[in-house]
Amino acid sequence: MKRVKAIIFDCDGVLVDSESITMKVFIELFEKYGATMTYKEALDKFVGKAFNQILEAIENEYKVALPSDFETQFRERTFAAFQSEIQPIEGIKEVLAQLDVPFAVASNGPMTKMKLNLTTTGLIQYFDGRMFSAYDLKAWKPNPKLFIHAAEQLGFTPQDCLVIEDSLSGVEAAINGGFQVLAYVDKGHDASKFQQKGIPTFSQMKEVLQIINSITI
Repeated sequence: MKRVKAIIFDCDGVLVDSESITMKVFIELFEKYGATMTYKEALDKFVGKAFNQILEAIENEYKVALPSDFETQFRERTFAAFQSEIQPIEGIKEVLAQLDVPFAVASNGPMTKMKLNLTTTGLIQYFDGRMFSAYDLKAWKPNPKLFIHAAEQLGFTPQDCLVIEDSLSGVEAAINGGFQVLAYVDKGHDASKFQQKGIPTFSQMKEVLQIINSITI
């Protein structure tokens, strides 16, 4: 890995612990319309995917017809839960406070969701003017356009930036764009899916600082 001049973080699962909330709402709503699945199945199907891709996959696999207001239902339920339940990823505040390179956040989720979750967890102060949503570009991971746009706004080339992701689609977006990438794998998650592709993984946020500080060339 070459010296890192800037960092681009994914949001959900990397900055904020939104995964369990999101999966719970997906499972409850999909069951309501005839698609029943376990939490693990939901993780395998949904993490890192664009919202419309998820709906299309569920309709095709389970042969169900979701209502036109499904996204409205989903956003209302998740946003209410985020406001009372969401927490920052353990150790991320300390990392952000100590980073001495520019950084940004680039998410497949809408800007309203990103702002809500970063505000609720007290992380918004670190990302003023450096939040980027795939919804604004109409380009979702694994398309690299979002990361490339974020790098340009920070003033760096993809080769100078490190992307920190927790999903295969996010990792693929980084690779497709020519970025360096690390995969955050929290406890209880499978690191092998990244390691099989030669992607370095880490399990504690404080390791980000150690990795960056260990690079000498």
